Amino acid sequence: MKANEEASVVKRNIATEARLWTKGATVASVIAAALAFPTGPVAAAQPAKNGTTLAASKTLDICILGDTTWRYSGEISVWNDGAINTSGLAISDCVQYKIGTTWASGYCPAINLTPAVIPAGTVKETAITYPFEFEGAPLTGAIRNEASITILNHSGSIGTPKGPTVRYTFDRTTLAACLPTGCVFSQGYWGNKPGVVWPFHYDRNASFYLSGQTWQQVLDTSVNVSPGYYQLAHQFIAATLNKANGAPVPASIQTLLDTADAWFLANTPAVCTSGSSCGTQKTWAAILDDYNNGVYPGGPQHCE
Repeated sequence: MKANEEASVVKRNIATEARLWTKGATVASVIAAALAFPTGPVAAAQPAKNGTTLAASKTLDICILGDTTWRYSGEISVWNDGAINTSGLAISDCVQYKIGTTWASGYCPAINLTPAVIPAGTVKETAITYPFEFEGAPLTGAIRNEASITILNHSGSIGTPKGPTVRYTFDRTTLAACLPTGCVFSQGYWGNKPGVVWPFHYDRNASFYLSGQTWQQVLDTSVNVSPGYYQLAHQFIAATLNKANGAPVPASIQTLLDTADAWFLANTPAVCTSGSSCGTQKTWAAILDDYNNGVYPGGPQHCE
């Protein structure tokens, strides 16, 4: 083959490779790969495996501090379904209100991105949580919170910010005065600390839903027996007892308690050992765990 014919073949190979190459590679790298083998077939390009995938959820609580001031608070939970750590994490979070059919931004608080990396393999039940809490003037009409979470190495968009957008609509019927001061205890306090008297109406020896056990026996059962069921049950019991003990309960936590109550009415521990990971219930447990340890935004502090 003549020199000019060989050059023509190389050029055609370069063009073919450029079309086949993934977004993560530059044209320069494609050309370099082609010219490295000028006398033989150009090696087929392989997509770079340098992307990952995010998922997220969030909460929003609002309470009335005074005629002109409300307190806004909640959490943004993020997990990483991919095999590598995230890069370039950013969160844009805005509390919005509705004008006609359009959502307008009322407040966009700065989110403390600590930690700034979501590790590979972070699942829903071990999600990284970013809290927010601020005070501002009341908003009219329907209210929701929208959080856009982006990274720079999301699958299919290497180098371009991409990620999930999650929303939480606030139920205005729960709007009330900010909770009075109070405190909460962890599930270990209610289940294991000697001499602790449970609040009125709650009995350690009462049956716990469909578990076939008492409330105390459920607290004594390792979460490994039925992950999901017992993780949620332990935190649900603690939150229920904290509420009965006089601790204030944010609206989103009360909604979660009601949801968990309905779930326990319909399920036994076996549901989380028969092929279901009960990841959603583990996520509920993680939120209630924050509440019971006094770190849930807008919730009471831990009792000293």
